[in-house]
Amino acid sequence: MRRAAQQVRLGYFGKIPARGDFIKACDNHALVQLLDDWVAQVMNALTVNPRWKLNYDALPPLRFAFVGTRSRRAIAGRLEASNDQSQRRFPFMAMGALEVDDAEAFVACSPLVLAPLWQQVEQLSQGIVASDEPGPALLALAGNVVEVEPAAPGHAARLSAFLQAQTVHDLQAMLASPAFPVTVRELLLGLGLLLQPVRHSGLPRLEKSLVLPLPQDVQLRELVASLWLHLIAPFLRQADFELALFFSHLDEAPVLVIGFCGADPHGLRALIDPQAGSERLILFDQLDWVDGQLGDDAALRQFSACLEQEQLSLRSACVMFADTFA
Repeated sequence: MRRAAQQVRLGYFGKIPARGDFIKACDNHALVQLLDDWVAQVMNALTVNPRWKLNYDALPPLRFAFVGTRSRRAIAGRLEASNDQSQRRFPFMAMGALEVDDAEAFVACSPLVLAPLWQQVEQLSQGIVASDEPGPALLALAGNVVEVEPAAPGHAARLSAFLQAQTVHDLQAMLASPAFPVTVRELLLGLGLLLQPVRHSGLPRLEKSLVLPLPQDVQLRELVASLWLHLIAPFLRQADFELALFFSHLDEAPVLVIGFCGADPHGLRALIDPQAGSERLILFDQLDWVDGQLGDDAALRQFSACLEQEQLSLRSACVMFADTFA
């Protein structure tokens, strides 16, 4: 029997310019402690770079989530670079936590499941950091409840309908961007080739984060993010992975950043500090190496040839992807 819709109570903590120190309103103390420890480690790591304040101040607000391949709980929220009255830097975060019954099914559809929560925290958080009188907005945020249904069949059905209706050509058009001058064929082959060793390693951590393109159309971002996770999730079945998801931007292009170490400070640091990012992030923006990896592998070559057919449905492409890299 699937769990009924959950009433997720929102909370916040961090710093804002209108207050002299940390502010907090959340009845989940363990959640606040986890996120506080995580961000504190990020801030400490950033200070190694002399330009850290410039890098930090340039970070746009971003959605984040922590979801596990075997976890019964997920965390999601919004993080915005901020500081207190004395210019001591620390983000302002709004967030919530929810229970998950079927972790494997949840991971693939998590962007669709969490969309209402993200939309609500964005709406309620908007303007708080810049406000001279944030009291009413903080009160509204802290008392808010969002209805979320992690186990609702509608999420998987929506993703399935998207995959059936859209083609390789359609996805190529959605992702067109100067920041990602690559083809869907290269993206799918590159993703599979990079993740194939993970399936057999049994390691529960991967130190690198993947940076995958998302559409400029805001309405399509959760669907394409779920597509990427739908492709990635089967590679992670052999171990207990804690994923960190960030909806961010790379050179103005929207991206999904997927980390595999949960609330590890290096993942967020890589989005703030370009030097750390160059070491930690795997960007799918230059994939000319892919064709050289096909070799004499008949399955890879057949999959590559099928992806050249622009009218191939995304559903068929996903099935072939799973068969090729099984």
